[in-house]
Amino acid sequence: MSVAAQDFHVFVQQCRLALSQQVAGRTDPFQALWSHTDDVVLMGAAGSHAVGWKDVSASLSWASSQLDFGDWSAENLLTEITDNLAFTVDLEHMNHVVNGERQERTLRASQGYRVENGQWRVIFRHGDPMAERVALKVQAG
Repeated sequence: MSVAAQDFHVFVQQCRLALSQQVAGRTDPFQALWSHTDDVVLMGAAGSHAVGWKDVSASLSWASSQLDFGDWSAENLLTEITDNLAFTVDLEHMNHVVNGERQERTLRASQGYRVENGQWRVIFRHGDPMAERVALKVQAG
């Protein structure tokens, strides 16, 4: 395994810990792992999108202020790494309690990363809630 790949696996673990804090209402650890450039992109699970660090940071702050999830975990489906770019595709599982009832949530999440100044940084995130399968064909009736 290359040094870049070893460093990446450590970085992804940091991201996952920071994401568990992001969905629990603490945004700073996750934001610290992002690139602060104008080309970063966030496609948020709340249906929003943001481009550029200023807007991505504001969106992450807003989203975190709305969230109170626990028991966050990631189920990795795919990881690809090159010398300076990488991505992960995960199912992110979490839950919270509403009116005394535990509600579970799963996000389909993809993140992209690149090396900047010798360190891995998040450059994009796309997350959306897992939905039930729906029929795509209209049944003639």
